[in-house]
Amino acid sequence: MKAHKEKLRVIIYTTHHMIRGEVHLYENSRLSDILNADTATKDFLPITNAQLTDLRTGTIFESGFLSINRRQIEMVLEDDEAIAVSKARDMISRRRYAEALQFAQRAVKAVPRDPEAQYLLGLSLAKTGDPRGAKTAFEACLKLDPNPELAQNAREIMTTLN
Repeated sequence: MKAHKEKLRVIIYTTHHMIRGEVHLYENSRLSDILNADTATKDFLPITNAQLTDLRTGTIFESGFLSINRRQIEMVLEDDEAIAVSKARDMISRRRYAEALQFAQRAVKAVPRDPEAQYLLGLSLAKTGDPRGAKTAFEACLKLDPNPELAQNAREIMTTLN
């Protein structure tokens, strides 16, 4: 029997590494539940789609899967940028632009150099009646060299702003 699990984007710090990746939580469980599980039987925390940064050298490695010894973990944070971008996309798809704006602002605050976060901010601002702010966000998006589809969408929306 396979249990349904939800992915949660996290940032994990050890003494020498920062790890961004996904942990898989059982439905309706919390991150603290998995971290506080009985370590006598589960010493390692599995992480998927991981990006490891060596804090001493700045070297970055990527791995589809890794396990980290729980005793080596010093701090775990929810990945604000990933969560905020995902929530902004979701709110835009539901046409809930005021809520999308809040998440887009969080995403830009977490990672100002993310072209998608800037694009989502611009779209949210355009839909909530701030064409000047939207134009500024779209221009920031374009300066960050987004993928071609995102760039095209930003340019098209900019032509409709007053």
